Amino acid sequence: MIHNPLYNIYIASCSSDGGIYQYHLYDDGSLKLQSFTQMDRPMYMVAENNKMYILLRSPFSESNESGMATYDISSDGKLQTPTGIISTKGEVACHLSVNCKYVYCANYISGSVIKMPEKLIKHEGKGINPIRQEAPHAHYVGFTPDKEFVCVVDLGLDTVFLYNKNLELINKVQVPEGHGARHLVFSDDGKYCFVANELKSTVSLLEYKSGELKYVDTVSCLPEGYAGETTASAIRFNENHIYVSNRGLDTISVLKNQNGKLIYKDTYSCNGNFPRDFDIIGNYIICTNEKSDSITVLDKQNFNVIHVENNIKSPICVISRNA
Repeated sequence: MIHNPLYNIYIASCSSDGGIYQYHLYDDGSLKLQSFTQMDRPMYMVAENNKMYILLRSPFSESNESGMATYDISSDGKLQTPTGIISTKGEVACHLSVNCKYVYCANYISGSVIKMPEKLIKHEGKGINPIRQEAPHAHYVGFTPDKEFVCVVDLGLDTVFLYNKNLELINKVQVPEGHGARHLVFSDDGKYCFVANELKSTVSLLEYKSGELKYVDTVSCLPEGYAGETTASAIRFNENHIYVSNRGLDTISVLKNQNGKLIYKDTYSCNGNFPRDFDIIGNYIICTNEKSDSITVLDKQNFNVIHVENNIKSPICVISRNA
């Protein structure tokens, strides 16, 4: 049987000799390597139209600032014609978002967000965790569903900030103290926002109306009785369910949004170590397991392992595009 490629899958390998791996995902769930673009410690990437935007952890010899490079995406999905690297004006840029001409980056160590290339906002304050919340730590930046506002999630402050496109503060809301807000995702109808809280492995539910976020509730995304070390990482919304990866427990938890109420359903093994990121693509979940240097393809319905790619150093980000 001939299997057809459905998507181009891009994996960021955050190593000094790492880079971006391009795979084809086939209709049977298998992966096949198509190309590799070497670069030093890519942290995160976003594709828009035929451009790939990539954050590099520390590409400059004269400073510790992070940088952003862009590549053209060719018709066969390969990366080509890179631009020069632009500073994010902060350390350890870990997330970015792109919409038309607007590009925003979150600098984790610096606790700042930048509208590239110049408009920089630095958060102030600290949280109650003396080790992880000793200062602001911006961890996510992304647009609201209506594309009118920019959300910034700060782990150090347990806060989701809502800015206009010029990074002027509109609204902010806090999750429970010490939970460590990390990333967020919106429901398909745009009415709800779900925040993955890293430090306590919880999910907070927020309501969203144009220009306003409102806190509703927080629930655990761990099995009842689990008391080991684990931290929540990536969060996705798919068919009215919320999926959250847990590093330490090494699982993906599934919750359901039931009329604005979060219901925990179950937790499944990711079959790897330290699931930093994952993406839901059709019937498959592709998970990047940072500490086992592996990528697992799971069946979305039963979480059976479909395919495993090994020897990918520190895979920390995965995105997809139609093949």
